[in-house]
Amino acid sequence: MLVIADDLTGAADCGVACAGYGLRTMVALDDCGDADADVLAIDADTRAAAPEQAAARTARLVRAHGGGREILVYKKLDSTLRGNVAVELAAALDARRALAGKDRRIVAVLAPAFPANGRTTVNGRLLVHGRPLEETELWQYERNEPPASIARLLDAAQLRSAVVDLNTVRGDTLQDAMIALARDADVLVCDAETDADLRMIAEASLVLGRETLWAGSAGLAYHLPPAAGLVQMQAEVLRIPLATGSALFVIGSGSSASREQAQLLASCSDMLMIRIAPSVLRAGEQSPEWLRHRATLERALGAQRDAAVTIDVEPRAASAAVSSQEPLLAAALADLVLPFADAVGALVATGGETARAVFRAWGITALHVVGEVEPGLPYSIATGWRRLLPVLTKAGGFGKPETLLNCRQFLRNLDREGAKRAAINKRT
Repeated sequence: MLVIADDLTGAADCGVACAGYGLRTMVALDDCGDADADVLAIDADTRAAAPEQAAARTARLVRAHGGGREILVYKKLDSTLRGNVAVELAAALDARRALAGKDRRIVAVLAPAFPANGRTTVNGRLLVHGRPLEETELWQYERNEPPASIARLLDAAQLRSAVVDLNTVRGDTLQDAMIALARDADVLVCDAETDADLRMIAEASLVLGRETLWAGSAGLAYHLPPAAGLVQMQAEVLRIPLATGSALFVIGSGSSASREQAQLLASCSDMLMIRIAPSVLRAGEQSPEWLRHRATLERALGAQRDAAVTIDVEPRAASAAVSSQEPLLAAALADLVLPFADAVGALVATGGETARAVFRAWGITALHVVGEVEPGLPYSIATGWRRLLPVLTKAGGFGKPETLLNCRQFLRNLDREGAKRAAINKRT
């Protein structure tokens, strides 16, 4: 199975959806050639790219890794439809069709719902915790307006769509409806409010053939492997000693969910929380405050104390400040923590831009996905790197208030010596 995501946390949370079935799953920051994996999840890094560049990169990855009728191709989308969703989906579909040849009618099955994180789809519209997407903060500071409907979003890329509503998803004629709609539509937009809905969509969609292009958040990805028979009878077992030391949290997302999680994490008396103003981050080593923060971080990690760094902005301006300059600020955070790659025993990164920036700075190019802490929050190990570093990656808007606390407790309970079986629990 090939997964192409537009950012790193998306690649990882989609990868862990597959790893839970005993599939050896690798997450790559870029095209890594032939990977020794059942599932290869690639971060195409296209979320903030120009549409033409995003489309070209997506098509190239499908052509390079998506050939063959037995390879399932999954286009991972942001769960709130940010980024170059339509043009990337169109590019992936065109590439998939070109690989299959003219004798095959191939469509995309799109189900962006992720019920475990409050994302549902009703009447072809995306809801976040029951509210229309356009009424939430998640698009408030984006350059473009949120789509009123998924069909309108796809129209911009000249993709013909048809909505598979909830009654059809939950009825007895779902397969027949998909076959009929696929005759004219490029994309079947599937409603879903529950994981049971997504399971039925995954199972029914196989009637369209294994060369179908599946698309969505990590929600649908949890159900596609068993629907397609991609389940290992034996769970993968790891017996490897892991890096030891303090946990470092790098929180680059300005979402309200991440701010609330960071605030609760900071309430731990034995936890160091460093809040850095955007202006200090931009100034870098020219700023005395930057140097002071780095020295404070060095002392804490040297004393085996867990630490976190985050962007210090007023809550009302947080999303604007971070979203408008996310790549710049993520790179600055990565620069700040660069000297500590060999000092920490675990890394927790919040926000796709932030995770990718830190990995690039440290030289981490791939992750072996092991399991998950919470739905959509993967636990991985840096692979092909100088240390076997435990890594947790979290999308900025995901999680409960206590999610980062749960991450810290998970890392404290982690078997570092490999004496126990660090097995993936196969989903049933």
